[in-house]
Amino acid sequence: MASDGPSAGRAASSQGIMPPTETPAMAPPSALPSSTFASSTVPSRPPASSAPPFPSAPPVSLLAAHQHQHRANSRKPDATAIFRDYPPVDTAAIAAFHRQLPHYAATPLRCLPSIAAEVGVGQVFLKDESDRFGMPSFKILGASWAVYNALAKAMGLDTINPDGSMLSLETLAAAVRTYNDRCLHESGQRPLQIISTTEGNWGRALARMARYAGGVACRLYVPSFMPQSTQEILTREGADVRVVPGGNYDDCVAVVRAEADRDSSVLLLLDVGFEGYEEVAQWVVDGYSTMLVEADEQVREATDGRAATHVVVPVGAGSIAQAVTAHYRKQAEEVIKGEKDDEEDMDDKDEKYSKSGESVDGSNKKCPTSHAEAIWDGREKLPNKLRRRTAVLAVEADTAACLRASLAVGRRVTVATADTIMCGLNCGTLSQTAWPILQAGVDYCVAVSDRQAHVAVQQLWNADERAIVDDGDVDTKPVEGGRPGSKNGSNRVKKPRVSEAAGAGGVAAGPCGAATLAGLRKMCSEARDLLKLDGDSVVVLFCTEGAREYAVPFV
Repeated sequence: MASDGPSAGRAASSQGIMPPTETPAMAPPSALPSSTFASSTVPSRPPASSAPPFPSAPPVSLLAAHQHQHRANSRKPDATAIFRDYPPVDTAAIAAFHRQLPHYAATPLRCLPSIAAEVGVGQVFLKDESDRFGMPSFKILGASWAVYNALAKAMGLDTINPDGSMLSLETLAAAVRTYNDRCLHESGQRPLQIISTTEGNWGRALARMARYAGGVACRLYVPSFMPQSTQEILTREGADVRVVPGGNYDDCVAVVRAEADRDSSVLLLLDVGFEGYEEVAQWVVDGYSTMLVEADEQVREATDGRAATHVVVPVGAGSIAQAVTAHYRKQAEEVIKGEKDDEEDMDDKDEKYSKSGESVDGSNKKCPTSHAEAIWDGREKLPNKLRRRTAVLAVEADTAACLRASLAVGRRVTVATADTIMCGLNCGTLSQTAWPILQAGVDYCVAVSDRQAHVAVQQLWNADERAIVDDGDVDTKPVEGGRPGSKNGSNRVKKPRVSEAAGAGGVAAGPCGAATLAGLRKMCSEARDLLKLDGDSVVVLFCTEGAREYAVPFV
């Protein structure tokens, strides 16, 4: 549930830190002192008394986790099988759906040369999700696709029309309104409604999408520590907000599951999977593919065709991390398959030529003189053998490091959580659907402190940056019922370009979004050689939320 919140962090005293006599300031990035940038060494705060038992554990690499797992269980996950069999994602259809939503636009990829120089890598890019459909988070990508599919299923509608076009959001909304009106005035049944739990951005995205999809009622159960300001934001989106007394995020999940079991008129929409609840969780994950496809295209445009060598993603309950991991590991499996196909082609070609290199079928074509020459023959791209698999690097809050704990023991475990300014990462249990993907596909995982995330927020705010933006000469208005390649759709996309102007004020990120930079700095410090983070690296940080107020952590 990465970056699930505009909600502000809570008081420092709840984190096991003795505050000064004055109340900690609530400061937006513009008000933060620039002097914090002076040192790249950030003192970590002491763990809270209720902190999970693993924050001080050594860095967990996938190899170490697998070795630990092998001692406890002879079965290790077969990564090749997992990603080979991972269901394909119809990225074109999902992108076409997102183009139907108001305020559609690709989010920018920002080039951060000063940060690349500081951490000692070739290039650092940041996928900036601070303004997605007018909302300060990537969450609406997954929420919108899940709401669309769940409501279509509830209405008995196929999302693909007989002519191959997509069911339009307008048609779906009309069907939902008709159904709910009939429930109110004719059948006496309760109208359809959506329920969920949130720490901020997920619920806000659900409420917004519920309005788009026919004005469906949306009821959100929230943790007791959610600030009143965040509850008011959710209410303004049209949500019915209900506080779970004394509850954290995991407690809220239990409450809404019980509510959904009691009331057949509600649609339970969570971005976390558990046994018997995999379909919605997968829709959420699939919805994030639009961001990943955009990022790949933008990176290639900015690097003259190179792909990312490393991607850094935050981990809460694990949905966005699952999407990122599956996307890049699936790409790697396709490369491996391509290499095998090349080898089979070479074997077939060898049989067609004599030792002298002359064709044995009577043609005058000469055999390539080397295997490398054969791979290059007639191709414009780099040979598959020379490509480098994208490493997937994960970052958690050190108060809720459930992935690190799970990797350490080779099974999904729940950890106790403590207060953190990284609200969206404050999850003690991984999604059941995310865990096998993360276990098999994450290459390295670190946990960062509130202080480290805070410094990363400041560093991004002051960073020199260039944006990989979109040309405005191609129409990208919402396509009614369209999908690329269909008669009602459009396969025209805006071509990315690089803006040479440095951004005034750098990147405005919240603590969850900036956590990926904090994680990269930590990885460069403790595992640079292991992860091959060097001058040839092309690193992409997924910044999953925009700037927001939070309680500044104390050293």
